[in-house]
Amino acid sequence: MKSIQLKNVSLIGRIAYAILCAEKYVLTKYPSKNWSIVFEQFWKVSSCEALDKWSWVIMEYIPKYLFEFQNYESSDFEYIDKETYNQLKDLYDNVDDNLNQILLATREIEEEYAYSNIPEYGKISLEYIDEILSILKKADVEPPEISLVEFSKFNERDGWGEPFDGTKLSIVLNKSNLH
Repeated sequence: MKSIQLKNVSLIGRIAYAILCAEKYVLTKYPSKNWSIVFEQFWKVSSCEALDKWSWVIMEYIPKYLFEFQNYESSDFEYIDKETYNQLKDLYDNVDDNLNQILLATREIEEEYAYSNIPEYGKISLEYIDEILSILKKADVEPPEISLVEFSKFNERDGWGEPFDGTKLSIVLNKSNLH
């Protein structure tokens, strides 16, 4: 699979695809963990108007930023409380860096074009998708079907696409709702 197949998919659709990749990764590599706490936040991207705020919130859910601090008291987290911090630390315990890289790349898709126009069909965002797909391939994780996000068109809202309820696409959140 090549990211160029997402050329006509909006930026929000591409972020949704990256989130689906992250979900496939965690459900393949760490199926016994409950990932809802992470993906409830990540999926907010599909329906929020303030993408910059989404980006700041999810940053605190990414291992790289979470583990910058020895404990909650020495952190300066703005969006997570101590209980969430401890839940995330436990969740990410013994999880490899691939997930961190996937989540970082997912956030970077939004950050790349924040406060700007999207030139060349958002070509740079596809490089982040390629990075994610490479991680999945090396880990023997099957990528999600592109057809899941094709409804979100690049020609809508200056490349960003119309908001939608991404939780309906979520593998993790729908799995959690079944229990």
